Amino acid sequence: MDDATAQLIHELRQDDARTRVVELLEEEPRTPAELRSETGLGREELSGILETAIEQELLERTDDGRVVLTDWGERGAEFVLIEDWNPSSMTTKKGRTFDVLADGEWHCSECELSGSQPAAYIRDFRDEGFEFVSTTDGRGEYDRRYCRTCDDETTHRRMKYAFPSAKPITRQEMPEPFKKRVRELYDGRDAFDLSTPGGTPEVDHRKPRIRWDEPEDFDYESMSDAAVREHFQILSGKHNLLKSRKCERCVETGERPPFLGIEFYYEGGREYEDDVGCSGCGWYNPHRWREAVTDRLERAAACDGSE
Repeated sequence: MDDATAQLIHELRQDDARTRVVELLEEEPRTPAELRSETGLGREELSGILETAIEQELLERTDDGRVVLTDWGERGAEFVLIEDWNPSSMTTKKGRTFDVLADGEWHCSECELSGSQPAAYIRDFRDEGFEFVSTTDGRGEYDRRYCRTCDDETTHRRMKYAFPSAKPITRQEMPEPFKKRVRELYDGRDAFDLSTPGGTPEVDHRKPRIRWDEPEDFDYESMSDAAVREHFQILSGKHNLLKSRKCERCVETGERPPFLGIEFYYEGGREYEDDVGCSGCGWYNPHRWREAVTDRLERAAACDGSE
């Protein structure tokens, strides 16, 4: 939904009187007199609520004097009336993290959010359609703020709305024949160290899911080899997990971690920039990273030899 609609739903959820009116009208149309009787609202207060909702095209009046939800109002009612959109149980760290963020305030990732990897929970919430506030300096969906508890500047998160206001970011099922093709294309070699992992190597998306902003939409059957190399690589399970942790940390801090301890980026620099994205980072594309390092070393050697 667009931001104006999400903000309107958010405002409705904060107003018990308006929420009660929507709840009653979802059951069936009512006259203003019936609404006054069932809600206990005064004539002027109810009139104000109804007129505002009609202006917002949530409600409309029928010829017989009743008030009904519009088609838009019926679609929005679900978001207004579900009290708790928490996608996880409160017995889990993920559920407790959501519960903290649901108030729409800034929260410290170090001391307020559950677990050692809150960025992974943030990714899951984003995948399910929950939006987070982006800072204005282009660093992403977090802010660096002073935390009194930590007595330091730490990463803070703020959920826009306690309901899913964006399109869910879904992941396609990857066909087994495609996975086999990718492994054969890379000769079964791990992208990080070009070794041949024991067992079956995993087919990995170069762009980490935590950075996705659209649902996945690949045509696996007709994808060219060039497209496969652009979007996918293979990794051992250990290296895939390591990459996930590094990418989560990048999202958490806004700094792209050096690849295998070497601070070199073939595009951009250590600070993550939206217009560069993941490109240039060795964790994103170790193949291009190695080519760029090799090219730089060869040019440096040629310069030394010409002197």
